[in-house]
Amino acid sequence: MKAIQTGFGVSWVRATGMLYPKEKRLFEDPYSEKMLSPFYKFFIFLQRSPKINDAMVKSKEKSTPGIIGWMFCRFRYIDDVLKDSIVKKEIETVVNLGAGMDCRAYYTPGIESIRYFELDHPSVIKQKKVKMGKILGKLPNRIIFVPIDFEKQSLDTELKKAGYNLTSKTLFIWEGVTQYISKEANDSTLKYVAQAAPGSKIVFTYIIKSFIEGKNIHDGIKVMYKYMRKKNNPLWIYGLDPNDMGGYLSKYSLSLIEDIGSEEVRERYMKLVNLDLDVFEIERIALAEVKR
Repeated sequence: MKAIQTGFGVSWVRATGMLYPKEKRLFEDPYSEKMLSPFYKFFIFLQRSPKINDAMVKSKEKSTPGIIGWMFCRFRYIDDVLKDSIVKKEIETVVNLGAGMDCRAYYTPGIESIRYFELDHPSVIKQKKVKMGKILGKLPNRIIFVPIDFEKQSLDTELKKAGYNLTSKTLFIWEGVTQYISKEANDSTLKYVAQAAPGSKIVFTYIIKSFIEGKNIHDGIKVMYKYMRKKNNPLWIYGLDPNDMGGYLSKYSLSLIEDIGSEEVRERYMKLVNLDLDVFEIERIALAEVKR
């Protein structure tokens, strides 16, 4: 239940990214603003003023330095993985594990030929279907919504009921989820992904283990640490060690292709658009392939 309401916040960041001039954007998302709740839409309305947008971003950056820049880069990286997989005709299916208000299924070039499964908590799926139905008029048949509680329900059972076949070459997208669920739920998900057709891939984000353990918490991330790791009810409960990522994934017949963090995305993306935003170091992105 902890991650249910984060989807609108992520959509706000995506909508904020779309307010920059085209040459300064790292991604394109025509639906992000339309997916917002009235609360967030009001802020985006105000942010159409470049001065107000700049003030809003700076305010967010002051409390959590690097979060906006990192998320812009995170969106771009996963967009690139999806686009590349489609262009190279490497996949037949996408399974988005924790889709939230992500709209890649509706605007990514070439996505029209891809079967797309969107999984999330039942309450999120309900809101998503209503919003996309209003935006599009009619929901595409190739998109299958799968309500699921990752902590309580079986991924295998729910996807099988939805019509997903593990023999289909698949790209699994697992963005902004791993930190909210238990080690057991994380391990179970990777075990399932490992059963997919050889050549299938998974791209996922994770919080570094040292942050979860409260190590090296410098001034720039103290606010986020106190909020996300509340003593009585922490929002983030699980992290991974980047130094052990290859070995960790190999247990599940997954071969690590790439594991990137702040240093890599600064070089790869921020310089591309000359965007003057910091990038924090507590989250990373991994890309792996099923090999059996």
